[in-house]
Amino acid sequence: MAINESASPHATNLKSISHSRALFFEADRLNDQAYTLLNEPVSAQTIHKFSDAKKRADEKYRQAWQEWLHTRDKNNR
Repeated sequence: MAINESASPHATNLKSISHSRALFFEADRLNDQAYTLLNEPVSAQTIHKFSDAKKRADEKYRQAWQEWLHTRDKNNR
């Protein structure tokens, strides 16, 4: 008997965990990019670019955290 993995809760959880992990990796990458900007000479433009980049990273961390909490809550049911 074949098992449809896409319908199994375990496969769904693995997919959700994988998505959360990818979001955290992307957030880390964006965060690293933001802090790399601080190696440039300090100017209003540099600070603005850093602030924008940091906001993007923080938003990605928020998304990753939400996804992880959603997955955890599904596992605790």
